[in-house]
Amino acid sequence: MKTRSTFTLILLALLVAACAAPTPTPATPVAVENTAVPTEATPFEMVTLKMNFSNQISYAPILIAEAEGYFSEYGITMEHVPFDKSSKAVALLVSGDLDVFAGAVNVGILNTVAQDENVRVVADRGHIAPEDSCTYQAILVRKDLFESGKVTGPADLVGRTFSLSTGSSSSYIFSTYLAQAGLTLDDINMVDLPTPAELDAYENKSIDGTTAPEPNLTMTLNAGNAVILARSQDVIGTLQSGMVAFGKNLLVDHPDIGVRFLAAYLKGVQKYNEGKTERNIQIIADGTGTDPELLKAACWVSIRMDGMVDFAGVDGFQKWAIDQGLLDAAVTEEQFWDPSMLAQAQKLLAP
Repeated sequence: MKTRSTFTLILLALLVAACAAPTPTPATPVAVENTAVPTEATPFEMVTLKMNFSNQISYAPILIAEAEGYFSEYGITMEHVPFDKSSKAVALLVSGDLDVFAGAVNVGILNTVAQDENVRVVADRGHIAPEDSCTYQAILVRKDLFESGKVTGPADLVGRTFSLSTGSSSSYIFSTYLAQAGLTLDDINMVDLPTPAELDAYENKSIDGTTAPEPNLTMTLNAGNAVILARSQDVIGTLQSGMVAFGKNLLVDHPDIGVRFLAAYLKGVQKYNEGKTERNIQIIADGTGTDPELLKAACWVSIRMDGMVDFAGVDGFQKWAIDQGLLDAAVTEEQFWDPSMLAQAQKLLAP
């Protein structure tokens, strides 16, 4: 009887313990949006990142990183949000509606980093340097004006009409060129036309010139109504023309995902810097809708392999913007960009 009582007590204890044991709760992965379960191929929680996008060659490393599976390797899916001008996307980065900003140096991004410590540039996405052998951006003038000798230098541009965007790198380059003859932007007529309209305007002679980046530069030259008046690298020397920036989503809330993005991006940059390979041309053509033959002819913007930003190429622009009354005060290098996430991405890439 004692043995049976002891057995009964043990059985009751086991039943009580089993009832008291908590039910396991699966861990919830941290992600920006649309999480999925990690797999053996991708040991990261899958996330979707929103980024502004336009059909420019400077987006090539991102397109390559997508096509070659580099983003997938780090658990990232990119969602492109189309914008005709990157400056319009800055507000969405601040609000959190965009995770990644891929844009150009302009007054908007400088004002934003000055006012919001949760927005920082994190990588190079294109720059102009004096040693550039190709011309990624140039001041163009109507061919008939140049060949007739009516326009051969900055002094000839008084009263002429040019398509330029106020507060942009294009107006900075043009203003610096005018200054060689003691002129300012007030000495010309400015209109802001989309590229297709610029081609028509050259044809009907309603504009006298533009400041065009690739592939618009080659496309405009191929149309036969414009010639290069001055190369950007000869006018301004150094310009940090494009950059990648993060807002609070990746800079503060999920920096680990930001580092993963940069690791994949740097792999895309490395592949991009292999040049005009058949594979690169096909990826960029598919991603931007650009004619492969145009890509072969166009100059591809220089992007540093390590993703580092040259602040001297920003400082010249912002000093000009202050002189123009477009910017209240200059930002410091620390306000403008944060290289720490690039350093972490390099560690993630290390074998």
